[in-house]
Amino acid sequence: MPGATGSQAASLQKESPDMQPPLILLFGMPRSGTTWLGKIFDSHPDTLYRHEPDSRGTFDTLPLFVSGAGNDGYLSFVNQYLGHLPAIRDEKVSASLPIFAKNYYSAPALALRKGIVFGMKVASRAFGSFAVPDVVDLSKRSDYTLVWKSIESLGRLGMLARVRPDARCVIIFRHPCGYVASVLRGESKRKFEGGTPSSEDWGVFAMLANLPQAKERNLDLPAIKRMTAVERLALKWSLYYEHVLAETEGLQNVMAVRYEDFCERPMEETRRTFQHCQLTWAPETESFISSSTSHTNSEYYSVFKNPMEAAWKWRKELSPEDVRQIQFLASGFRAGAWYSGQS
Repeated sequence: MPGATGSQAASLQKESPDMQPPLILLFGMPRSGTTWLGKIFDSHPDTLYRHEPDSRGTFDTLPLFVSGAGNDGYLSFVNQYLGHLPAIRDEKVSASLPIFAKNYYSAPALALRKGIVFGMKVASRAFGSFAVPDVVDLSKRSDYTLVWKSIESLGRLGMLARVRPDARCVIIFRHPCGYVASVLRGESKRKFEGGTPSSEDWGVFAMLANLPQAKERNLDLPAIKRMTAVERLALKWSLYYEHVLAETEGLQNVMAVRYEDFCERPMEETRRTFQHCQLTWAPETESFISSSTSHTNSEYYSVFKNPMEAAWKWRKELSPEDVRQIQFLASGFRAGAWYSGQS
């Protein structure tokens, strides 16, 4: 079993259900609108949402980038991990706000869950994160669709989509200038865990430099280190997406969407993405989209924003030289072609 110790595998196997629910994977780069899209899917009354569970725990024992179509050896480990997701009680993973009504919650159960979550959110400010108890036993239910939102495993999505062809997968893109500007803004406000700037994460850049997409462009770690911080962030964006596009090419269960299209046409794009993911339209989702786009919360991680302002905020934040560097570098990759001519 790739990447898992015997004790980890045994724990996952113990908690893995005999029959797993339908699965949706929402994967993208950090600061690419994944949280808003994740909460759009969470607003559906038939989904069970898990927010970045792979950013901690067992799944991070797998390689960050998986290449090649022969990935069947990962199937057992992936299924065991997926079987474990409904049982996760970590506050950040299972209780991200806002909390939505679900068909598998009665009205009293929903009220109780909201009370528990809000109480623990308040307590966590003083005492740290808690395990949030659920009010229903999900291990005895199968009447939901599991939604896994990730900014950690974009490089693993091709493998996941191949070993679980029943999963409906969505790759989320954001304009490379929007990604770079948001990362720089977050770092300046000290919003990220760890003190290493994303443009100096040499361990990740070393892995990116080993990808075929980097080698065919004669990009090695010394060359990457000679770049400016803005160029390195643009390269990270480009290589991540070049890798995932190559690994998912031709897979019918994978759909690519642009954050900017959701900002411009949120209802239309959500309907289109729900159709791919085999979710029916829900009035609760329509209500959430309306509320999340009608007023703005200035907090960095808020999902309540003026969408068009959020999409193009980078135009006011980046210098013309930064924009030129980012667009020039990204233009040599397939993902960059999605944004050719947009400046």
